Amino acid sequence: MWGLPFLPAEDMSLASDLQKLIEHACNTTWSQFDWVKANAGLYGLGKRTTEKWTTPAEPAFVSMLVDAPSLRRRLAKIVQAGLPPGTCKGSPLVSGVFKASNPKVRFGKSTSQVDLADLLLVRHHYRTGAAKPEGRAFLLTTKASTTPRTGYLRARQAHQYDLFADWSTPFFTPHDDFGVPPGDAKAWELAKGPGEPALSGVYGVVSSQRSCKGQKFPDNCPWAVGPALPSDRANTREARASMSLAAALAGFVTGAHGRPWHIGAEADDHWSHFVEQALRRSIDWTHHVQRVGGVDLPKKRAPLAFIQSFLSVEINAKLGASLDKEASFDGYVEDLIASVDSIGRQAAEWSKSIAGDAEPVEPAVETPRGGMSVLYIATFGDESLADAQPGWVPMPEAPAPA
Repeated sequence: MWGLPFLPAEDMSLASDLQKLIEHACNTTWSQFDWVKANAGLYGLGKRTTEKWTTPAEPAFVSMLVDAPSLRRRLAKIVQAGLPPGTCKGSPLVSGVFKASNPKVRFGKSTSQVDLADLLLVRHHYRTGAAKPEGRAFLLTTKASTTPRTGYLRARQAHQYDLFADWSTPFFTPHDDFGVPPGDAKAWELAKGPGEPALSGVYGVVSSQRSCKGQKFPDNCPWAVGPALPSDRANTREARASMSLAAALAGFVTGAHGRPWHIGAEADDHWSHFVEQALRRSIDWTHHVQRVGGVDLPKKRAPLAFIQSFLSVEINAKLGASLDKEASFDGYVEDLIASVDSIGRQAAEWSKSIAGDAEPVEPAVETPRGGMSVLYIATFGDESLADAQPGWVPMPEAPAPA
């Protein structure tokens, strides 16, 4: 089931650049934590409260990866530099949204509601001449630790672990975050769908220290990922990270990592329906796609609603963001205009390459909100993504005997 941690030479360079970005994100999280702690009085918090603060909470690390426009801008440049022109013809779209509250699920005999996950990572690739984009996705649930392991999980965290260890488990969403399951199904079963169900979701362990050096994190990267392995013994549910997040994302960008998914899937494909509903409900959705990035489309194409919707998120985020210290305002605006124009022109070119008449406009029905935190990466190119690798997260080493 589980593969070896192998990356081609070109992916190693991509992983190296991604690791620098991840390290920068963690350092920035700590800087913000220090500032808030030092200035807690501005928020009406006393010293007795702040003395208990020792490390940023997991949501702080996740939000920095997903919701910082400057980091998403750097990630887009890394993706473009790391991919060949065949799979990235111009500026990629890197967008996302952070939600402070995670979606809740209920399953099994327990009436307890647990978090589904902290983050959904989604990859889209619009290949020239292909009517639907290629997709990859996986869920990530996060735990901060001094070592690349979660420690033994208890209570609701242990219950959540059981879902990650077996995605054939039917679950319910009490707050309707993703709508009703497809077809006549009464519950979501994410094992139903393309690819390997076991890696629909993985654990992300982030270092709770300012430096992860000497903590045995893979590749000395402050973020690492690992699988949830089934455990029948009580109080032994623990995820151990076996791959750096940088290496995981490098393969995700190329298409080798992540579980395949499709838009407009059949009713028996719960995984693809789940990913699509998560994307649609997490942001303001654009139904009528006649232009992308200010560029008129030669033919209306429904799949470009994902591009236009997440591009709008990115434009609004960048216009409202503070500038990097090293960036000038004019340079920042010029970079934004160039990237938006590039994405629009790539979308128009892809639309033109699809045979057949324009597709009918999707009815503008208001989509209920819900969803979850999302990181969305999309590219255009003449070539396909790499084949999805089964077992892309390697088996962790067995724990030393007590």
